[in-house]
Amino acid sequence: MRLSPIFHLQLNIFFWKFFSEENVIINNDPITYLRQHFSQLSSSIKIDNTTMHENGKIINSLKCKDSYGYDEISSRILKISAPYLLSPLIYTFNKILSTGIFTERLKFPVVKPLFKKGDRAEFSNYRPISLLTSFSKIIEKCIYKTLYCYLNDNKILIKEQFVFSEKLSTNMATYALLNNVLSSLSKRKSWWWFILRLTQCVLCINQNTHLVKMKFYCISVIANKFMRSYEENIYQRISMKDSNLNKLFSEWVHVKHGVPQGSVLGQLLFLIYINDLPLNISKLVNSILFADDMSIVILNTKPEECKTNINSVMAEIINWFQSNFLTLNCDKTYFLQFLTKKQNEIKIQIIASNPIITIIKNIKCLGLIIDSTLSWRDHVVGLTSTLNKTCYAIRAIKHFMPSDVLRKIYFSYYTQLSHTVLFFGG
Repeated sequence: MRLSPIFHLQLNIFFWKFFSEENVIINNDPITYLRQHFSQLSSSIKIDNTTMHENGKIINSLKCKDSYGYDEISSRILKISAPYLLSPLIYTFNKILSTGIFTERLKFPVVKPLFKKGDRAEFSNYRPISLLTSFSKIIEKCIYKTLYCYLNDNKILIKEQFVFSEKLSTNMATYALLNNVLSSLSKRKSWWWFILRLTQCVLCINQNTHLVKMKFYCISVIANKFMRSYEENIYQRISMKDSNLNKLFSEWVHVKHGVPQGSVLGQLLFLIYINDLPLNISKLVNSILFADDMSIVILNTKPEECKTNINSVMAEIINWFQSNFLTLNCDKTYFLQFLTKKQNEIKIQIIASNPIITIIKNIKCLGLIIDSTLSWRDHVVGLTSTLNKTCYAIRAIKHFMPSDVLRKIYFSYYTQLSHTVLFFGG
């Protein structure tokens, strides 16, 4: 069943509204930023052929899910059929790696709008979830392993990024932020904190600029050709259900911007794109990134100097966004001032171009609700409500569910509690 032309147009306006490059003023070249902070590498990445053993491990590591892409082959079916598919898959994947041409039939994601909260009639209250074919995940995991090892060995990913490392985690990112704040508050110094949500940027990155950045990091000829083939000629359509649970589809639309969201490689490629952003403001502020969540922390005890620093930081960030063909989403940018109980709030208005940055008293960041005085009251209230609902649900289903399932539900929520205790000193 097809969507009506008007509704199809409305959906496309929502999912592609961030993709316009009009009225972008380029104040600097993206490569100029890279050269200011990175030296040209002497080594280059090379992609070797994959093996049956490697692909067998990847298939076994896939989660058994019944969701599927446009080909209607789920990971559950793929795992069952693996013994019969490994040989032709190895041949196909090695052809892709040797020629550097990513098969076009693996580049047709189906996007499903997932409701978050608020008014269901507002498109902005939905998060797009991309469903790719299970076969694309296998070849992408092969590339991901090689690419990550190269980035890690050459120390390309900046230390401010707290994701994709065995030694770093959400806890480490939160600790790095809160430890600095608490140390400064104990000395009666004031901290100002920007929260930048970069989630939509993954859909909007300029593919040509991205490929130039990949080349700067010394991607070999085959790998660069593969990345160009991987990011170009992507088509996607929107899938949803009506009130009668009938499936509705839009037409296939050519994707001109961004990397495939929901893909294995997509998030890592996005991190490479924004890798130099924190370095351009490092002289003025401290930055902490966890994937696409960016925290910018400013320490200053003098209000006038603080206002000057904030304006300088915002100017640098906006300039970087414009030079990299992105737009700062001020609706997802927040400002919070940390204070002791005896300190008075400094009145300040932060303007980025025309919009005014929202000043807030608390925010949910990396699983914690953080307020301006670090009292943790809001977080405890929210966590208590969640655990109460969970306990009620467990009591209601304990007669119908096996004990191992109940244990998994219990410990999944207990992890949230232990995450809070970590910062309470429990």
